[in-house]
Amino acid sequence: MLAGHNVHFISPVGTRDALGTLRTLLTAYRILRSGSFDYVVSTGAAVAVSFLPVASAMGVRALYVESLARTHAASTTGRILGLFPAVRTYTQYERWANDRWKYAGSVLDNWEVRSRGGGTPVRNVLISLGTIQPYRFDRAVDAMKAMLPDDCSVTWQLGATSRHDLRGAVHRELPWVEMGQLIREADVFVCHAGVGSVLQALDNGAVPVLAVRSAHNGEHVDDHQEHFAREILSRGLGRALELSGGGNEVLDEVAQLEPHKSVGKGAATTLPPVSVRVGADQLRSFRSRGPRQPRRSVAQAPQHSGVSLDSRAAGRPTPVSGNEP
Repeated sequence: MLAGHNVHFISPVGTRDALGTLRTLLTAYRILRSGSFDYVVSTGAAVAVSFLPVASAMGVRALYVESLARTHAASTTGRILGLFPAVRTYTQYERWANDRWKYAGSVLDNWEVRSRGGGTPVRNVLISLGTIQPYRFDRAVDAMKAMLPDDCSVTWQLGATSRHDLRGAVHRELPWVEMGQLIREADVFVCHAGVGSVLQALDNGAVPVLAVRSAHNGEHVDDHQEHFAREILSRGLGRALELSGGGNEVLDEVAQLEPHKSVGKGAATTLPPVSVRVGADQLRSFRSRGPRQPRRSVAQAPQHSGVSLDSRAAGRPTPVSGNEP
């Protein structure tokens, strides 16, 4: 993705990895001292805590755009950065914007789903569980094994979920460019409800089938994927995989759909761009929110004893009792 750009790679910082975050502080200081920067921009996660406060202390404008996955409140990273007044913080959801967290639109704005026209048989399926370590996602693998058509080809990207009982091509990780090509070639793309996977699906012409990770089942650090999946379903930009069994028709449904991005419409207020310079490359502008909005109370994520994200309910999730994902 960054071919031809000036890139520094840092040591991995794990999920809620306090020691890794502290170790990265020194790296952040060295990088910031190595050049003259006007802005530092980050969407997290923990690496933002290492870079943005240091940048602001050195007189560099620090901007934090909260992850699209955080639909109802800031992440742990966001809450920490909110303690530093010099770090400007932005949310992609107007429902929890306030004086501290400015709303400037969402990268999901302007996407819509259309019918491809004509019948597209499901002959090629791509399944990606993301690459987050160390969280396995066997429920998604088992659900897909049960519903895959017998005569289709299948490619798996499993991440931490090592399996030896799968047909088709099995990979731990795939390069970004190759993944994009596989998405374009697939009739159906099934992925975990991670922001990167969903955006890559839309960019490459696929309406994703979302397998939602659950903290209760040890599949992620928390349940932000559930809330993000609900946002995608409410916009009609994806369908849900029935992890408890059934729902085979969702593969046939999404094979007939494609995403389309409209140009020239959006709810966010746009101000004139602010030109900045970042190294040899040009970050052309950063567009911030318009006139100051009144303070809003932060909307808390709804609590569910059990939730079914039912792809058959016209993209609308249906609360149920029990412990289904």
